[in-house]
Amino acid sequence: MSENKLRNRAVIDAELQKTKAELAIAQHRQAKLRNQIKGMTEKERRHRNIVWGSHFEYLIRERLNIAKEQLAALNDDSVKDILNTLFSDSYFRRTMQNILTEKVNPQSPTEMNKEHS
Repeated sequence: MSENKLRNRAVIDAELQKTKAELAIAQHRQAKLRNQIKGMTEKERRHRNIVWGSHFEYLIRERLNIAKEQLAALNDDSVKDILNTLFSDSYFRRTMQNILTEKVNPQSPTEMNKEHS
């Protein structure tokens, strides 16, 4: 091969190696960012579960006048039974669907309770 072709080949090989290294760095950075996002979403989910659980406990305690000691005695199966009972009610399910899909402007739970009392 001519000297010119060898020089061009060397330049192309060097550029290829540089591009491969940049690609590896970019892929590593991408994987790192994906892991950060996954961690954030898991953290956000845990936080949401804690907040929702505290709201659930508050409502049971306040609306049903249940003592903290009684609430502490509930196990996972009891909580599942409570939630299953709630969701077996068609009015409750319809109201939840409306709230979640935002098809209507739902009234606050206190307003709904006033109407149905």
